[in-house]
Parts: sequence; C-alpha cells; structure tokens
Amino acid sequence: MARVTSQGAQPDSVRDVVEFVALLRQLKERSGLTLRGLEESAAAQGEVLARSTVADMLRKDSLPRPELLAAYVKACGVAQPEPWLRARERLATGVVAEVSAPPPARPPWRRPSVVLTAVVVVALVATALVLQWGGATSPDAAVTGGTTRPGSDPLTLPPGGSQVRIHAAGAPDLCLTEGRDSTGAYPTEVAALRPCPSRGPRVFLHPVDDEFATIKWEHPVDLAIGCLTVLPSGPAIHLLEPRNVCSDDNLDQLFRVERVDGDRYRFRSAVGSACIGLRGGTASEGAEAIREPCAAEPDQEFTVDLVPAGG
Repeated sequence: MARVTSQGAQPDSVRDVVEFVALLRQLKERSGLTLRGLEESAAAQGEVLARSTVADMLRKDSLPRPELLAAYVKACGVAQPEPWLRARERLATGVVAEVSAPPPARPPWRRPSVVLTAVVVVALVATALVLQWGGATSPDAAVTGGTTRPGSDPLTLPPGGSQVRIHAAGAPDLCLTEGRDSTGAYPTEVAALRPCPSRGPRVFLHPVDDEFATIKWEHPVDLAIGCLTVLPSGPAIHLLEPRNVCSDDNLDQLFRVERVDGDRYRFRSAVGSACIGLRGGTASEGAEAIREPCAAEPDQEFTVDLVPAGG
C-alpha cells in the first residue's frame, strides 16, 4: 500500500498499477476539483487536459501516458510531478517497490449519511477482506474470460431517471434496499437484500450520461435523497452506503447497468473491472451488495423493474 504522509498519499511506494491509479483518484478527491475544474486548472498552466481523457484514465487500471500524468498531477496542485513520473516508469518496467515497514493506520473518515449522523470508525477487519476477496485486496484485480468487457446493451432510462425495484435475479422476492453489515463491523445502513414488500427507501436510477447512472435512495421518513456509494476503505470496504452528497464526478457512485441476458442486468462499477455482487455469492435475505471483480456469476445478476410515476 502506498505510503501516506501529512501531504497525502505518496507514489514512491506503490507496488502495482491498481494502487497507482487508486492514488490518482485519491489525488483528485484531495484537490476538491471536478473534472471541469481540473481541465480549467490545467489550462491556466498552459496544459491541455480534457475532461473525457481524465475520466477514462481514472476508470481504467492502466498506466497513463507520461505527459497526461504530468498535466494531471499539476492540475491537482502537485508542484513537482517527478515522483509520479518516476513511479510510473518503475511500474512500466516491472520494478516492485520494497515496503520496509507497515503503513500507518488509516485516519478515521468523515462520511455524511442519509439516515444517521456521521459515525467515526477506526477498526479494520483484515480477515473479512481476505474472505471477501479470496486473497485479493482490490475489486480491480485481474479476472478471466470475456466477462470483464462491458456489455453492448445498457439499460435505457428516461432522461430524468426512474423509480425502480432492483431484484436479485436468483431470488426475485428479494430486493436491494436498506440493510446492515452482517458482520457487525459497520454500524449504519448499507445496501442489502430484503423481502421486496418490506418498508424501505424508494430507489431511483438516474442517468449521468449515455453510459453511467447513479442509484439514489429517498429516505422513507424525511425524504432526503442520497446516492449509493462504494466505500473505498475501512471495515465495510467495498460495501455500498447512501451518502447525501451526489456527484457525477464520483466514480464510486457511477454504475453501468448492462444487459447480461433477457431481463437480467449487471451493475458494472465505473472503477476498474468491478461489478456489484452479493457478499458470500448467494442471493439470500440480508446479503450485502459488494463491489467485486466482474465474473459470470449469478450473484452479479439483477432484474430491474421501472416503476411508473406515482407507482
């Protein structure tokens, strides 16, 4: 894992391309800039940095071109891009960084919640991660076969989005709605399967562009709107929780809803070769939604009912 200092994560100790690109995403988050803001920041420094190019770079687990990398990190506010360029060259030549000491503990994160006040959690559940990923540490780990390629038939949504019910394809009586972390490590709401008639938030799919959409929840009591967001770290890493700040630039909130076969769809994350599946791989009541490597597995298949207005 990359070394973290008071100035943020540093590229000198990244060990693979997945870590490197994750660090680039973190750099954008720390800058506080949108894709448009990065484009404008680069232009002010005499650089060309198209929004679409940056979005593609952050979605893929591949090394960016050196000139693109330099322009990007400078637009994010890094005065000296040389450490990033050296790290890129090291990864391109296959040299692995040595980590002499364990990285420092992650600081508690602050998260706005749709349902409850923000809760600070500092415990990391490493054993749970090993079980979830079978030894992998990232949803962007390599997967085999043709299942990693995006499908060619995304779900068509009205321009303003639609209320939906998302069912597990293997258990049509179970819907993706408000649930809890079954391990007890995370105390607040996450997306999980529950019987479809149960009371819960109204669910909406809202198109962001021709490719991606956000999954929005409406709180059943105060009617606040939040976007399902993949947690990038902490004891509930890769689970989905509602956050009351929605952003078209937040890759952890963007999903491509693509047809698998017939009326079955896959929710492909905008981050790497990852899809939304079910913890444990089984469509059972209480199973949490989790971001994991895309695969031809039933737990990554859902049916989506578009609910007519007022329905």
